[in-house]
Amino acid sequence: MAALWPRVPHGNTSPMQPAPRRIRVETSKYIVRTMERTDASERWGGWLLDPETARALNLRPAALALAQLHAYIDRFDNVTGFLIGIFEKPTSRLVGFRAIYVDHAKREFTDNLLIGEPDARGNTALVESTEALRPIFFEELDLTASRCTVLADNTLMLALLARRGWTLERTERKASATGGAPRELHHFRLDRETWRARTRERSAPT
Repeated sequence: MAALWPRVPHGNTSPMQPAPRRIRVETSKYIVRTMERTDASERWGGWLLDPETARALNLRPAALALAQLHAYIDRFDNVTGFLIGIFEKPTSRLVGFRAIYVDHAKREFTDNLLIGEPDARGNTALVESTEALRPIFFEELDLTASRCTVLADNTLMLALLARRGWTLERTERKASATGGAPRELHHFRLDRETWRARTRERSAPT
């Protein structure tokens, strides 16, 4: 299948690598939890038919069959890779997910986000799932940095990363999945101490 995100090539041979862990946390509007095979659906498989979604991932619009979604879910071992669904309350509708890859040797994790339901974009799914998961990966799993990539034309996400203290490390040019001019992909890093400081600032009384 054409993976939504290629597996990040981590050297996960650290003797401190933990046992598999399933994640479930509730926010005011969402349940954020480890995804199961039973979460696969035709609706999820159709997300990439949306030209905006496909363009955001630099992929060609295409539907994914249930078998492809099952194979994608099976790639995540809950040790070095976590597939975390964002489920709307009280309907249990899947609105998006995060594919998170952990390098235990380097104590870093790479976080990829997709909000697949158009009516959930610009809502609180991104913020609430972020605030629910960061403490788990930074504090409970004791990781010291997070990484992500953002296309250069995603101005809303770039503005959010700037407000949250992410540092731009490098930019590369990637071939466009649909042809035309190459697209710029920015690589960002957020260290744990910056995340802690920004979290304290947001929670401080005004």
